[in-house]
Amino acid sequence: MKTNKRRQSKYFAPQNGDGHHVCDHPGCTKAGEYRAPKDRRLKEYYWFCLEHVQQYNANWNYYGDENVAEEEENLRRRFKFSSRVKYNFGFDFDGGYNIFDDFLPNTGKPGIHLTPDEREGLKIMELEYEDLEISALKKAYKKAVKKYHPDINGTDNSAEEKFKILSTTYKSLLAKLS
Repeated sequence: MKTNKRRQSKYFAPQNGDGHHVCDHPGCTKAGEYRAPKDRRLKEYYWFCLEHVQQYNANWNYYGDENVAEEEENLRRRFKFSSRVKYNFGFDFDGGYNIFDDFLPNTGKPGIHLTPDEREGLKIMELEYEDLEISALKKAYKKAVKKYHPDINGTDNSAEEKFKILSTTYKSLLAKLS
């Protein structure tokens, strides 16, 4: 039967054998009750009195001697991602191949995004997205209303549906543009 030997922590290394520390600041003879790390590895510590640990902590910076590029390279080497696909997070999704141009009608005016119903209304008004301004919208709306009004078209159900789309599109686009 095996006996479990309790392994001591590899980081435990007291400065003095009895557990009482003297302040590590040169010339100080007070009791070192507070520990402060020697470097970024946080494995070795200085023991200071309250006055000197406050002074040391005020001047010590964990990231002070860090080389960011070297750390990132070490992380890349440590966590190798074995895939042939190159992921470029934060860049354009289509990679410049222009395969999504048909689905991106909002490239002309930043900040105004159209719903599918609004795009349909623009088609009915025969208005392009690039020409979308309040004055052009009002002119195109008046022209399309005269063409698709239910009183003029009588029993034509498609004209009535287009008129409904026109009125909702006009209200929403007018609110977005103003």
